[in-house]
Amino acid sequence: MTRLLAPTRRGALGLAAGALAAWAFASPGHAAGTEALALHAVPVPLDEIDRSRTAVGRLEWRGGLILGSPDRRFGGWSDLWVAPGADRLVAISDNGWTLDAGLSFDGRLVGAGPARIGRLSGPDGAAVLGRDADAEGLARLSDGGFAVSFERRHRIEVYPPADPPFARPPRTIRLPPEVSKAPRNGGIEALTTLPDGRLLFLLEDLVDGEAHVGFVGRDGDWSRLLYRAADGFSPVGACPLADGSCVMLERAFGLPGGFSARLVRVQPGGWTAGNAVVGEELARLRSPQLVDNYEGIASARFGSDEILFLISDDNYSFLQRTLLVALALPQGI
Repeated sequence: MTRLLAPTRRGALGLAAGALAAWAFASPGHAAGTEALALHAVPVPLDEIDRSRTAVGRLEWRGGLILGSPDRRFGGWSDLWVAPGADRLVAISDNGWTLDAGLSFDGRLVGAGPARIGRLSGPDGAAVLGRDADAEGLARLSDGGFAVSFERRHRIEVYPPADPPFARPPRTIRLPPEVSKAPRNGGIEALTTLPDGRLLFLLEDLVDGEAHVGFVGRDGDWSRLLYRAADGFSPVGACPLADGSCVMLERAFGLPGGFSARLVRVQPGGWTAGNAVVGEELARLRSPQLVDNYEGIASARFGSDEILFLISDDNYSFLQRTLLVALALPQGI
C-alpha cells in the first residue's frame, strides 16, 4: 500500500515561512540572460570542534565553504552540477533562480566566483514564478542540456543545450500518473541520469510500504522501482559516478540534533523493479560535523580523484547557511 509521508523539510524552525516569503523576490518577465552576482566564500572545516579531522565515513574531506551574497535572490539552492575538472558549478533554487559560478579547486575546495544569476523559464519562454518555480532536482544530459524537476506542480522540464545554461525554453516530459499522488512539498528531489541516458528519479514523500517510490526511463516510458532509505531519512539528491554507479543523498531532521545527511552508493545495474534497492552507506554527516539542509549533490573528476560536492538549501532563512563541501571517494571503494 502506498502512503504519503508528512513533509519534513520546512516544518521546523519556521522554514516554511522563509521559503514562501522568498517567492516574493520573483519579478515578471522573460527568463533568458544572466547578470553578474556578488558572491563571497568563507572556508570552514569539517569539524569545528576537532579541526584535525580529515574524513567522514569512507570519504575524504576536501574542503568546505560558506557561500553568501548581498543580493537577496541568492539562496535556496536545491541541486547542482559541477563541470569536469571541478572549475565550475551550475545550481538551481527553489525560487526558480539559477547560479553559474567558477570554483577554485586544486585538490581542495578553496574558493568560488565569479558568479552570474539567471532565471528558469517555462515552455512558453516566460520566467517561472510563484509555486511553479520550486525547482528541486538537476541532471546533466548527454547532449549538454539539463533536466530540472519541480515540486508543488510536479513535473520535469528538459532544457536544451544553451550558453548560458537554461537560456532556451524547455519542453515538459510525460511522467507516470502516480507522481501526482506525492505531497506538493514532497515530490521529485532526487534526479539523475544513468549511463544509458535514461533518467532516474525518486519521490521524497511518497512511499510504498517502507520504501520510496521512484521511476527510471524516458519521456512517457517509465518503469517503477523502490528505494529503501535509512530510518528517518528521505532521498533528496542523486548523482552519477564514472563507473556507472550513483550516489544518493538522503536527509533527515530532528531535535535536538538538527539536520543530518547520509551518502549511499548504488552499484551499476542496481536500479531494477521488484525488491527495494538498498545501497551501500559511504558516510553520515551530523553535528558537530559541517552539516545543514543538504539537498544537492554532484560528482566531478579531478585528475584521478572522484569528488562529491554537496550544497545546502538555506530556505532564505537566517537560521541556516548555504554550504558547499567537497568529499573525495577513495580509489577502490
